[in-house]
Amino acid sequence: MVKYARLSPAKSVWKPQSILRPFSNFDFIDRRFPKIDPLRRIMSQIRRLGGATLLIERLDADSAEDLREENEDIHLRYSQFTSNDSRVYRLSFFSKEIVSLHQIGDLSDDDFLGFSIVKCDGVSGIEAVHRIYESVVRRTPYLNSFVRGEPIWTCHVTGHEFHVQGYLYAQQNNMTNVCAHVAIRTAASRFHPNGDMTYREINTLLGIDHVKRKVGGADGGGLDYQEISQAIESAGARCFVGNYTKAPPKGVTALPFQKYLYGSIESGYPAIVFFGTSSGAYHVVPLFGHTFNEDTWVPNAEFSYFRIGAGTRYVPSESWLSAYISHDDNWGSNFCIPRQFLYARLSCTASSGASLCSIQPECVAYIIATLPKVVQVDPIKAEAVGADYLFSMIPDLPHYSEPWETRLSFYARQNLLVLRPILIDFNEYASHMARISDWTRNGIRNNLVHNLRSLSNEKVWMVELSIPELFSANRRKIGEVLLQAEVPGGTSRDFSNFLLARLPGCFALYEGGGPSRPKYRFIPSGTQGHVELYGCEERTV
Repeated sequence: MVKYARLSPAKSVWKPQSILRPFSNFDFIDRRFPKIDPLRRIMSQIRRLGGATLLIERLDADSAEDLREENEDIHLRYSQFTSNDSRVYRLSFFSKEIVSLHQIGDLSDDDFLGFSIVKCDGVSGIEAVHRIYESVVRRTPYLNSFVRGEPIWTCHVTGHEFHVQGYLYAQQNNMTNVCAHVAIRTAASRFHPNGDMTYREINTLLGIDHVKRKVGGADGGGLDYQEISQAIESAGARCFVGNYTKAPPKGVTALPFQKYLYGSIESGYPAIVFFGTSSGAYHVVPLFGHTFNEDTWVPNAEFSYFRIGAGTRYVPSESWLSAYISHDDNWGSNFCIPRQFLYARLSCTASSGASLCSIQPECVAYIIATLPKVVQVDPIKAEAVGADYLFSMIPDLPHYSEPWETRLSFYARQNLLVLRPILIDFNEYASHMARISDWTRNGIRNNLVHNLRSLSNEKVWMVELSIPELFSANRRKIGEVLLQAEVPGGTSRDFSNFLLARLPGCFALYEGGGPSRPKYRFIPSGTQGHVELYGCEERTV
Protein backbone atom coordinates (compact mmCIF):
# COMPACT_ATOMS: atom_id res chain seq x y z
CA MET A 1 0.00 0.00 0.00
CA VAL A 2 1.30 3.48 -0.88
CA LYS A 3 1.63 6.02 1.91
CA TYR A 4 -0.18 9.00 0.36
CA ALA A 5 -3.41 9.41 -1.60
CA ARG A 6 -1.62 11.44 -4.28
CA LEU A 7 0.35 8.26 -5.14
CA SER A 8 -2.60 5.86 -4.94
CA PRO A 9 -3.63 3.74 -7.96
CA ALA A 10 -7.01 4.63 -9.42
CA LYS A 11 -10.12 2.53 -8.88
CA SER A 12 -11.68 4.05 -12.00
CA VAL A 13 -10.82 6.85 -14.43
CA TRP A 14 -13.12 9.27 -16.15
CA LYS A 15 -12.63 10.38 -19.73
CA PRO A 16 -10.33 13.46 -20.03
CA GLN A 17 -12.37 16.64 -19.84
CA SER A 18 -11.48 19.77 -21.77
CA ILE A 19 -11.69 22.80 -19.47
CA LEU A 20 -11.15 25.35 -22.21
CA ARG A 21 -13.99 27.76 -22.96
CA PRO A 22 -16.93 27.30 -23.13
CA PHE A 23 -16.40 24.82 -20.25
CA SER A 24 -17.81 26.39 -17.08
CA ASN A 25 -16.03 25.81 -13.75
CA PHE A 26 -19.20 26.91 -11.94
CA ASP A 27 -21.44 24.45 -13.78
CA PHE A 28 -18.97 21.62 -13.23
CA ILE A 29 -18.63 22.24 -9.49
CA ASP A 30 -22.36 22.76 -9.02
CA ARG A 31 -22.94 19.42 -10.71
CA ARG A 32 -20.14 17.29 -9.23
CA PHE A 33 -18.86 18.90 -6.01
CA PRO A 34 -21.39 21.56 -4.96
CA LYS A 35 -20.39 21.67 -1.28
CA ILE A 36 -16.67 22.33 -1.75
CA ASP A 37 -16.32 26.10 -2.10
CA PRO A 38 -12.47 26.17 -2.19
CA LEU A 39 -12.57 24.10 -5.36
CA ARG A 40 -13.94 27.19 -7.13
CA ARG A 41 -10.85 29.09 -6.03
CA ILE A 42 -8.52 26.28 -7.15
CA MET A 43 -10.09 25.91 -10.57
CA SER A 44 -9.97 29.69 -11.05
CA GLN A 45 -6.23 29.50 -10.42
CA ILE A 46 -5.95 26.70 -12.96
CA ARG A 47 -7.77 28.85 -15.51
CA ARG A 48 -5.30 31.70 -14.96
CA LEU A 49 -2.47 29.22 -15.49
CA GLY A 50 -3.87 28.19 -18.88
CA GLY A 51 -5.48 24.92 -17.83
CA ALA A 52 -6.75 22.85 -20.76
CA THR A 53 -7.54 19.35 -19.45
CA LEU A 54 -9.01 17.91 -16.26
CA LEU A 55 -8.65 14.24 -15.44
CA ILE A 56 -10.73 12.73 -12.60
CA GLU A 57 -9.85 9.41 -10.94
CA ARG A 58 -11.90 7.62 -8.31
CA LEU A 59 -9.70 6.24 -5.51
CA ASP A 60 -10.47 3.43 -3.14
CA ALA A 61 -11.19 4.93 0.27
CA ASP A 62 -8.48 2.77 1.88
CA SER A 63 -6.02 2.74 -1.03
CA ALA A 64 -3.33 4.73 0.79
CA GLU A 65 -2.08 4.69 4.38
CA ASP A 66 -3.04 8.30 5.09
CA LEU A 67 -6.62 7.71 3.87
CA ARG A 68 -6.91 4.46 5.83
CA GLU A 69 -5.59 6.12 9.00
CA GLU A 70 -8.04 8.99 8.74
CA ASN A 71 -10.98 6.64 8.18
CA GLU A 72 -9.95 4.52 11.18
CA ASP A 73 -9.69 7.64 13.34
CA ILE A 74 -13.09 8.93 12.22
CA HIS A 75 -14.48 5.51 13.20
CA LEU A 76 -12.95 5.92 16.67
CA ARG A 77 -14.72 9.25 16.98
CA TYR A 78 -17.98 8.11 15.38
CA SER A 79 -18.44 4.36 15.64
CA GLN A 80 -21.16 4.32 12.99
CA PHE A 81 -18.67 5.45 10.32
CA THR A 82 -16.85 2.97 8.05
CA SER A 83 -14.64 3.44 5.03
CA ASN A 84 -17.63 2.50 2.88
CA ASP A 85 -19.03 5.92 3.87
CA SER A 86 -16.06 7.68 2.25
CA ARG A 87 -15.61 8.69 -1.40
CA VAL A 88 -12.28 9.97 -2.72
CA TYR A 89 -11.45 11.58 -6.07
CA ARG A 90 -8.17 12.83 -7.51
CA LEU A 91 -8.44 15.79 -9.90
CA SER A 92 -5.37 16.45 -12.07
CA PHE A 93 -4.91 19.52 -14.23
CA PHE A 94 -2.87 19.92 -17.43
CA SER A 95 -2.05 22.80 -19.73
CA LYS A 96 -2.31 20.64 -22.88
CA GLU A 97 -5.59 19.47 -24.31
CA ILE A 98 -5.90 15.70 -24.67
CA VAL A 99 -8.83 13.53 -25.66
CA SER A 100 -7.78 9.99 -24.67
CA LEU A 101 -6.08 8.36 -21.70
CA HIS A 102 -3.17 6.97 -23.71
CA GLN A 103 -2.01 10.55 -24.32
CA ILE A 104 -1.26 10.99 -20.60
CA GLY A 105 2.08 9.25 -21.11
CA ASP A 106 3.08 11.93 -23.63
CA LEU A 107 2.71 14.75 -21.10
CA SER A 108 5.58 16.14 -19.02
CA ASP A 109 5.97 17.96 -15.71
CA ASP A 110 5.89 21.21 -17.69
CA ASP A 111 2.30 20.35 -18.69
CA PHE A 112 1.22 19.40 -15.15
CA LEU A 113 -0.42 22.31 -13.29
CA GLY A 114 -1.27 20.46 -10.10
CA PHE A 115 -3.77 18.22 -8.37
CA SER A 116 -6.61 18.30 -5.85
CA ILE A 117 -7.85 15.33 -3.86
CA VAL A 118 -11.49 15.57 -2.84
CA LYS A 119 -12.79 13.49 0.08
CA CYS A 120 -16.45 13.14 1.04
CA ASP A 121 -17.23 11.46 4.38
CA GLY A 122 -20.77 10.68 5.47
CA VAL A 123 -21.44 10.01 9.15
CA SER A 124 -24.90 8.89 10.18
CA GLY A 125 -26.58 11.50 12.31
CA ILE A 126 -24.32 14.43 11.38
CA GLU A 127 -23.88 16.46 8.23
CA ALA A 128 -21.55 14.89 5.65
CA VAL A 129 -18.13 16.49 5.27
CA HIS A 130 -17.08 17.40 1.73
CA ARG A 131 -13.61 18.89 1.49
CA ILE A 132 -10.29 19.31 -0.27
CA TYR A 133 -8.24 16.61 1.41
CA GLU A 134 -5.08 18.08 -0.11
CA SER A 135 -4.08 20.12 -3.13
CA VAL A 136 -0.99 21.59 -4.74
CA VAL A 137 -1.27 23.87 -7.75
CA ARG A 138 1.33 26.15 -9.24
CA ARG A 139 1.21 29.76 -8.18
CA THR A 140 0.37 32.40 -10.76
CA PRO A 141 3.83 33.82 -11.64
CA TYR A 142 3.30 37.47 -10.80
CA LEU A 143 6.39 39.69 -11.17
CA ASN A 144 6.25 41.12 -7.64
CA SER A 145 5.31 37.89 -5.88
CA PHE A 146 8.06 36.20 -3.85
CA VAL A 147 7.85 32.68 -2.45
CA ARG A 148 10.94 30.67 -1.51
CA GLY A 149 11.51 27.06 -0.51
CA GLU A 150 8.44 25.54 -2.18
CA PRO A 151 8.51 21.72 -1.85
CA ILE A 152 8.21 19.49 -4.91
CA TRP A 153 5.37 16.98 -4.77
CA THR A 154 4.98 13.70 -6.67
CA CYS A 155 1.55 12.75 -7.97
CA HIS A 156 0.52 9.64 -9.91
CA VAL A 157 -2.03 10.08 -12.69
CA THR A 158 -3.25 6.83 -14.33
CA GLY A 159 0.03 5.26 -13.26
CA HIS A 160 2.21 8.04 -14.69
CA GLU A 161 4.39 10.13 -12.38
CA PHE A 162 4.24 13.92 -12.38
CA HIS A 163 5.79 16.62 -10.18
CA VAL A 164 4.55 20.02 -9.10
CA GLN A 165 6.13 22.68 -6.89
CA GLY A 166 4.20 24.59 -4.26
CA TYR A 167 3.01 24.66 -0.67
CA LEU A 168 0.34 22.10 0.16
CA TYR A 169 -3.21 23.30 0.80
CA ALA A 170 -5.80 21.29 2.73
CA GLN A 171 -9.09 21.63 4.58
CA GLN A 172 -9.93 20.37 8.05
CA ASN A 173 -12.62 17.72 8.45
CA ASN A 174 -13.59 19.09 11.91
CA MET A 175 -13.84 15.52 13.17
CA THR A 176 -10.26 14.35 13.62
CA ASN A 177 -8.40 17.48 12.56
CA VAL A 178 -8.93 21.25 12.62
CA CYS A 179 -7.44 24.32 10.93
CA ALA A 180 -4.28 24.08 13.06
CA HIS A 181 -3.59 20.60 11.68
CA VAL A 182 -3.61 21.73 8.07
CA ALA A 183 -1.42 24.72 8.91
CA ILE A 184 1.04 22.30 10.53
CA ARG A 185 1.08 20.16 7.38
CA THR A 186 1.84 23.20 5.20
CA ALA A 187 4.70 24.33 7.42
CA ALA A 188 6.08 20.90 8.33
CA SER A 189 6.45 19.92 4.66
CA ARG A 190 9.50 22.21 4.55
CA PHE A 191 11.27 20.11 7.22
CA HIS A 192 9.77 16.63 7.55
CA PRO A 193 12.05 13.78 6.38
CA ASN A 194 9.11 12.23 4.49
CA GLY A 195 8.10 15.58 2.98
CA ASP A 196 4.70 15.48 4.67
CA MET A 197 3.28 15.04 8.15
CA THR A 198 0.15 12.92 8.46
CA TYR A 199 -2.77 13.83 10.70
CA ARG A 200 -2.30 10.67 12.74
CA GLU A 201 1.35 11.53 13.31
CA ILE A 202 0.32 14.96 14.63
CA ASN A 203 -2.46 13.57 16.83
CA THR A 204 -0.34 10.77 18.28
CA LEU A 205 2.38 13.25 19.19
CA LEU A 206 -0.13 15.52 20.95
CA GLY A 207 -2.08 12.80 22.75
CA ILE A 208 -5.26 13.11 20.67
CA ASP A 209 -6.86 9.65 20.61
CA HIS A 210 -10.40 10.72 19.50
CA VAL A 211 -11.85 9.06 22.62
CA LYS A 212 -10.41 10.74 25.72
CA ARG A 213 -9.30 13.81 23.81
CA LYS A 214 -11.15 14.94 20.70
CA VAL A 215 -10.64 17.76 18.25
CA GLY A 216 -13.30 19.51 16.20
CA GLY A 217 -17.03 19.02 16.31
CA ALA A 218 -19.39 20.05 19.08
CA ASP A 219 -17.52 18.14 21.79
CA GLY A 220 -13.91 18.62 20.65
CA GLY A 221 -11.33 21.36 21.02
CA GLY A 222 -8.47 22.73 18.99
CA LEU A 223 -4.69 23.03 19.29
CA ASP A 224 -2.89 25.80 21.11
CA TYR A 225 0.20 27.59 19.83
CA GLN A 226 2.51 25.48 22.01
CA GLU A 227 1.18 22.26 20.50
CA ILE A 228 1.54 23.62 16.99
CA SER A 229 5.15 24.56 17.73
CA GLN A 230 5.76 21.12 19.24
CA ALA A 231 4.42 19.36 16.14
CA ILE A 232 6.44 21.44 13.69
CA GLU A 233 9.60 21.08 15.76
CA SER A 234 9.13 17.31 15.78
CA ALA A 235 9.29 17.48 11.99
CA GLY A 236 12.75 19.08 12.17
CA ALA A 237 12.17 22.80 12.60
CA ARG A 238 12.95 25.38 15.25
CA CYS A 239 10.04 27.65 16.12
CA PHE A 240 10.29 31.25 17.32
CA VAL A 241 7.06 32.36 18.95
CA GLY A 242 5.68 35.85 19.44
CA ASN A 243 2.88 36.19 22.02
CA TYR A 244 0.60 39.22 21.50
CA THR A 245 -2.15 38.25 23.92
CA LYS A 246 -0.59 40.15 26.82
CA ALA A 247 0.63 43.71 27.07
CA PRO A 248 4.41 44.01 27.49
CA PRO A 249 5.81 45.21 30.83
CA LYS A 250 5.74 48.95 31.41
CA GLY A 251 8.48 50.70 29.49
CA VAL A 252 8.97 47.75 27.09
CA THR A 253 7.84 47.93 23.46
CA ALA A 254 6.55 44.71 21.92
CA LEU A 255 8.56 43.57 18.92
CA PRO A 256 6.57 44.01 15.69
CA PHE A 257 5.11 40.64 14.71
CA GLN A 258 5.77 41.47 11.05
CA LYS A 259 9.49 41.09 11.71
CA TYR A 260 9.02 37.49 12.87
CA LEU A 261 6.97 36.76 9.78
CA TYR A 262 9.29 38.45 7.32
CA GLY A 263 12.51 36.88 8.57
CA SER A 264 10.93 33.44 8.26
CA ILE A 265 9.14 33.63 4.91
CA GLU A 266 11.83 35.73 3.18
CA SER A 267 14.30 32.98 4.05
CA GLY A 268 12.04 30.31 2.54
CA TYR A 269 10.39 28.90 5.67
CA PRO A 270 6.64 29.19 6.40
CA ALA A 271 5.21 31.06 9.37
CA ILE A 272 1.90 30.58 11.16
CA VAL A 273 -0.48 33.26 12.41
CA PHE A 274 -3.12 32.88 15.14
CA PHE A 275 -5.76 35.56 15.11
CA GLY A 276 -8.99 36.09 16.95
CA THR A 277 -12.37 36.12 15.23
CA SER A 278 -15.62 37.88 16.03
CA SER A 279 -16.96 34.60 17.47
CA GLY A 280 -14.22 34.61 20.09
CA ALA A 281 -12.45 31.58 18.61
CA TYR A 282 -8.99 31.54 17.08
CA HIS A 283 -8.26 30.82 13.42
CA VAL A 284 -4.87 29.63 12.18
CA VAL A 285 -3.35 30.16 8.73
CA PRO A 286 0.10 29.50 7.27
CA LEU A 287 2.05 32.26 5.48
CA PHE A 288 4.81 31.36 3.03
CA GLY A 289 5.44 34.32 0.73
CA HIS A 290 4.80 37.98 0.10
CA THR A 291 4.23 40.58 -2.56
CA PHE A 292 6.47 43.64 -2.97
CA ASN A 293 5.29 47.16 -3.75
CA GLU A 294 8.15 49.42 -4.81
CA ASP A 295 5.80 52.42 -4.88
CA THR A 296 4.37 52.07 -1.39
CA TRP A 297 4.06 55.28 0.58
CA VAL A 298 4.43 53.62 3.99
CA PRO A 299 8.23 53.72 4.54
CA ASN A 300 8.31 57.47 3.88
CA ALA A 301 5.13 58.47 5.68
CA GLU A 302 5.28 56.20 8.70
CA PHE A 303 8.16 56.48 11.14
CA SER A 304 8.44 52.68 11.28
CA TYR A 305 12.16 52.70 11.80
CA PHE A 306 13.65 50.13 14.12
CA ARG A 307 15.88 51.47 16.91
CA ILE A 308 18.99 49.48 17.89
CA GLY A 309 20.56 52.04 20.18
CA ALA A 310 20.57 55.70 21.10
CA GLY A 311 20.51 57.74 17.92
CA THR A 312 20.68 54.70 15.61
CA ARG A 313 17.72 53.80 13.46
CA TYR A 314 17.12 52.02 10.16
CA VAL A 315 14.24 51.09 7.84
CA PRO A 316 13.22 47.39 7.86
CA SER A 317 12.96 46.02 4.33
CA GLU A 318 9.59 44.49 5.19
CA SER A 319 8.18 48.05 5.05
CA TRP A 320 7.79 47.47 1.28
CA LEU A 321 5.89 44.23 1.84
CA SER A 322 2.42 44.70 0.40
CA ALA A 323 0.66 41.42 1.20
CA TYR A 324 1.40 38.01 2.69
CA ILE A 325 0.76 34.94 0.52
CA SER A 326 -1.26 32.40 2.45
CA HIS A 327 -3.64 29.46 2.40
CA ASP A 328 -6.95 29.62 4.27
CA ASP A 329 -8.51 26.20 4.73
CA ASN A 330 -12.00 27.74 4.68
CA TRP A 331 -11.58 29.52 1.36
CA GLY A 332 -8.71 28.20 -0.72
CA SER A 333 -5.06 28.43 -1.68
CA ASN A 334 -2.56 31.16 -2.54
CA PHE A 335 -4.46 34.17 -1.25
CA CYS A 336 -2.89 37.58 -0.63
CA ILE A 337 -3.54 39.00 2.85
CA PRO A 338 -2.86 42.76 2.91
CA ARG A 339 -0.07 43.60 5.34
CA GLN A 340 -2.14 46.25 7.14
CA PHE A 341 -5.09 43.84 7.53
CA LEU A 342 -3.18 41.96 10.23
CA TYR A 343 -2.56 43.93 13.39
CA ALA A 344 -1.94 43.27 17.08
CA ARG A 345 -4.24 44.57 19.80
CA LEU A 346 -3.46 48.05 21.00
CA SER A 347 -2.19 48.68 24.50
CA CYS A 348 -4.46 50.82 26.64
CA THR A 349 -2.70 53.82 28.13
CA ALA A 350 -5.60 55.31 30.09
CA SER A 351 -4.87 53.20 33.16
CA SER A 352 -1.65 52.91 35.09
CA GLY A 353 -1.38 49.14 34.54
CA ALA A 354 -0.43 47.51 31.23
CA SER A 355 -3.43 46.03 29.42
CA LEU A 356 -4.71 45.34 25.92
CA CYS A 357 -7.80 46.85 24.35
CA SER A 358 -10.81 44.72 25.31
CA ILE A 359 -12.88 45.68 22.25
CA GLN A 360 -10.40 44.35 19.66
CA PRO A 361 -10.92 40.59 19.43
CA GLU A 362 -10.09 40.17 15.72
CA CYS A 363 -6.34 40.65 16.10
CA VAL A 364 -3.10 38.73 15.86
CA ALA A 365 -2.62 36.65 19.02
CA TYR A 366 0.43 34.51 18.28
CA ILE A 367 3.09 34.29 15.60
CA ILE A 368 5.14 31.15 14.94
CA ALA A 369 8.17 31.64 12.70
CA THR A 370 9.87 28.46 11.50
CA LEU A 371 13.55 27.94 10.69
CA PRO A 372 15.86 24.90 10.50
CA LYS A 373 16.53 23.20 13.83
CA VAL A 374 20.23 24.15 13.81
CA VAL A 375 19.40 27.87 13.84
CA GLN A 376 19.96 29.48 17.24
CA VAL A 377 19.35 33.14 16.34
CA ASP A 378 15.91 34.52 15.50
CA PRO A 379 15.51 36.96 12.59
CA ILE A 380 14.83 39.98 14.81
CA LYS A 381 18.04 39.54 16.80
CA ALA A 382 20.00 38.82 13.61
CA GLU A 383 18.80 42.03 12.00
CA ALA A 384 19.52 44.17 15.06
CA VAL A 385 22.96 42.72 15.76
CA GLY A 386 23.89 42.79 12.06
CA ALA A 387 22.86 46.42 11.88
CA ASP A 388 25.02 47.26 14.88
CA TYR A 389 28.07 45.67 13.27
CA LEU A 390 27.45 47.49 9.98
CA PHE A 391 27.09 50.86 11.65
CA SER A 392 30.28 50.29 13.63
CA MET A 393 32.27 49.99 10.38
CA ILE A 394 31.08 53.14 8.67
CA PRO A 395 33.41 55.62 10.45
CA ASP A 396 36.53 53.64 9.40
CA LEU A 397 35.45 52.71 5.89
CA PRO A 398 38.33 53.24 3.41
CA HIS A 399 37.79 55.24 0.23
CA TYR A 400 37.68 52.29 -2.15
CA SER A 401 34.37 53.23 -3.72
CA GLU A 402 33.62 56.93 -3.71
CA PRO A 403 31.08 58.51 -3.82
CA TRP A 404 29.26 55.54 -2.20
CA GLU A 405 31.16 55.76 1.07
CA THR A 406 29.96 59.36 1.40
CA ARG A 407 26.41 58.42 0.44
CA LEU A 408 26.42 55.55 2.92
CA SER A 409 27.45 57.88 5.74
CA PHE A 410 24.81 60.43 4.71
CA TYR A 411 21.96 57.92 4.69
CA ALA A 412 23.14 56.50 8.02
CA ARG A 413 22.98 59.97 9.60
CA GLN A 414 19.48 60.42 8.15
CA ASN A 415 18.31 57.08 9.63
CA LEU A 416 17.42 55.91 6.13
CA LEU A 417 19.48 52.75 5.65
CA VAL A 418 17.40 49.70 4.71
CA LEU A 419 18.17 46.28 6.24
CA ARG A 420 16.97 42.89 5.02
CA PRO A 421 17.76 39.64 6.93
CA ILE A 422 17.87 36.34 5.01
CA LEU A 423 18.91 32.90 6.25
CA ILE A 424 21.12 31.06 3.74
CA ASP A 425 23.91 28.49 3.58
CA PHE A 426 27.44 29.81 3.34
CA ASN A 427 27.80 28.08 -0.04
CA GLU A 428 24.77 30.01 -1.22
CA TYR A 429 26.51 33.20 -0.16
CA ALA A 430 29.61 32.24 -2.16
CA SER A 431 27.42 31.55 -5.21
CA HIS A 432 25.69 34.89 -4.66
CA MET A 433 29.07 36.65 -4.65
CA ALA A 434 29.99 34.89 -7.91
CA ARG A 435 26.83 36.16 -9.63
CA ILE A 436 26.60 39.78 -8.52
CA SER A 437 28.09 42.76 -10.35
CA ASP A 438 28.23 46.50 -9.82
CA TRP A 439 26.58 49.10 -12.05
CA THR A 440 29.49 48.96 -14.54
CA ARG A 441 29.30 45.12 -14.50
CA ASN A 442 32.42 44.46 -12.43
CA GLY A 443 32.19 41.28 -10.36
CA ILE A 444 33.74 40.13 -7.10
CA ARG A 445 37.38 39.09 -7.56
CA ASN A 446 37.65 35.40 -8.52
CA ASN A 447 40.22 34.56 -5.83
CA LEU A 448 37.90 35.94 -3.15
CA VAL A 449 34.97 33.88 -4.44
CA HIS A 450 37.24 30.81 -4.45
CA ASN A 451 38.23 31.48 -0.83
CA LEU A 452 34.57 31.87 0.17
CA ARG A 453 33.70 28.54 -1.44
CA SER A 454 36.37 26.79 0.64
CA LEU A 455 34.76 27.76 3.96
CA SER A 456 32.31 25.55 5.88
CA ASN A 457 28.71 25.33 4.71
CA GLU A 458 26.90 26.41 7.86
CA LYS A 459 23.68 28.37 8.13
CA VAL A 460 24.30 32.12 8.23
CA TRP A 461 22.17 35.21 8.56
CA MET A 462 22.93 37.61 5.74
CA VAL A 463 21.76 41.10 6.69
CA GLU A 464 21.67 43.12 3.48
CA LEU A 465 22.22 46.90 3.55
CA SER A 466 20.63 49.28 1.06
CA ILE A 467 18.96 52.69 0.76
CA PRO A 468 15.26 53.30 0.00
CA GLU A 469 15.34 54.28 -3.69
CA LEU A 470 18.05 51.73 -4.53
CA PHE A 471 16.29 48.90 -2.69
CA SER A 472 12.77 49.49 -3.95
CA ALA A 473 13.32 50.59 -7.55
CA ASN A 474 16.43 48.65 -8.56
CA ARG A 475 16.48 45.64 -6.18
CA ARG A 476 20.09 46.49 -5.32
CA LYS A 477 22.20 46.92 -2.18
CA ILE A 478 25.47 48.42 -1.00
CA GLY A 479 26.60 45.69 1.36
CA GLU A 480 25.80 42.95 3.83
CA VAL A 481 27.02 41.41 7.09
CA LEU A 482 27.18 37.67 7.76
CA LEU A 483 26.43 36.19 11.18
CA GLN A 484 26.68 32.59 12.27
CA ALA A 485 23.09 31.38 12.69
CA GLU A 486 24.05 28.17 14.48
CA VAL A 487 25.80 30.05 17.32
CA PRO A 488 23.52 31.72 19.91
CA GLY A 489 25.52 34.94 20.10
CA GLY A 490 24.77 37.81 22.44
CA THR A 491 22.44 40.76 22.16
CA SER A 492 25.34 43.19 22.23
CA ARG A 493 28.33 43.70 19.93
CA ASP A 494 30.53 40.86 21.23
CA PHE A 495 31.60 39.44 17.81
CA SER A 496 30.84 35.89 18.98
CA ASN A 497 28.91 35.12 15.79
CA PHE A 498 30.35 37.72 13.39
CA LEU A 499 31.81 36.22 10.19
CA LEU A 500 32.47 39.03 7.73
CA ALA A 501 30.90 42.01 6.04
CA ARG A 502 30.99 43.57 2.60
CA LEU A 503 30.59 47.31 2.04
CA PRO A 504 31.15 49.48 -1.05
CA GLY A 505 34.41 48.39 -2.64
CA CYS A 506 35.61 46.00 0.06
CA PHE A 507 35.15 43.11 2.47
CA ALA A 508 35.59 43.72 6.21
CA LEU A 509 37.12 41.24 8.68
CA TYR A 510 37.19 41.78 12.44
CA GLU A 511 40.72 42.10 13.91
CA GLY A 512 40.05 42.83 17.56
CA GLY A 513 39.74 45.98 19.61
CA GLY A 514 36.68 44.92 21.54
CA PRO A 515 33.05 46.07 21.28
CA SER A 516 33.69 49.75 22.00
CA ARG A 517 36.54 50.32 19.52
CA PRO A 518 36.45 47.44 17.02
CA LYS A 519 39.17 47.20 14.39
CA TYR A 520 38.50 45.85 10.92
CA ARG A 521 40.73 44.80 8.04
CA PHE A 522 39.37 45.94 4.70
CA ILE A 523 40.09 43.92 1.52
CA PRO A 524 39.29 45.37 -1.94
CA SER A 525 36.44 43.33 -3.46
CA GLY A 526 36.63 44.27 -7.15
CA THR A 527 33.18 45.90 -7.22
CA GLN A 528 32.30 49.56 -6.85
CA GLY A 529 29.06 50.93 -5.41
CA HIS A 530 25.91 48.83 -5.42
CA VAL A 531 25.14 45.26 -6.53
CA GLU A 532 22.02 43.09 -6.83
CA LEU A 533 20.04 41.87 -3.83
CA TYR A 534 20.12 38.17 -3.05
CA GLY A 535 17.70 36.42 -5.41
CA CYS A 536 17.83 39.27 -7.96
CA GLU A 537 21.22 38.51 -9.55
CA GLU A 538 21.61 39.29 -13.23
CA ARG A 539 24.39 36.83 -14.04
CA THR A 540 24.46 33.03 -14.02
CA VAL A 541 27.51 30.91 -13.24
